[in-house]
Amino acid sequence: MLDEVGGAIVGERWPAGRVTTIDRLVATTGVSRTIVREVTRELAAAGLLAASPRTGLTVLPRSEWDLLDLRVVQWRLAVGDRLRQLEELRDLRAAIEPEAAALAALRRSEESVVVLSAAAGDLERARGSVAFLEADRRFHHALIEAAGNAMFAALDGLVGVALEDRALVQLAGRAPESVDVRLHVDVADAVRAGDPEVARAAMGSIVRRATPAG
Repeated sequence: MLDEVGGAIVGERWPAGRVTTIDRLVATTGVSRTIVREVTRELAAAGLLAASPRTGLTVLPRSEWDLLDLRVVQWRLAVGDRLRQLEELRDLRAAIEPEAAALAALRRSEESVVVLSAAAGDLERARGSVAFLEADRRFHHALIEAAGNAMFAALDGLVGVALEDRALVQLAGRAPESVDVRLHVDVADAVRAGDPEVARAAMGSIVRRATPAG
């Protein structure tokens, strides 16, 4: 029910200003009142609904949505303005990941170098989009952790959503190009060598290659 209603709002099948009630949702969905209340609380927390004792539940405009909420991002990719969301994710990554790579090179620890290098090796050996995605997630997570910036780390989930969409939707199961693998190895090597500029440049190339496709 959360995906159904959230997707309806993000996909504008439920336009901003639409009003409904708990009772109406119970009647139309056949779901228990307890579940309906929990769903509406989740949607309110994401900025999609506003609850009022007088008017009931009101759908809020995009300006009120929590655009960093992973569910909102996923709904926008699935049923909302997909191309715009992909572009915004790429821009976010471009602002964060190259700097995270540079910081990782400056603040590297023996443990972070080992984890990052292992993930890069898994990328080289990966066969198929699922295996590549699993290694890619480990790589980017390790890189952001190695940067030592808690605010960067808080956005790790958004990077993961972008990686998943690219691997499973945009590439549609196709094997990644060798240049993509090589760039990840270049980042890991630069972090190991303590070279922030090379790490930043290689990560910038990785993000630029993640061109949105509608």
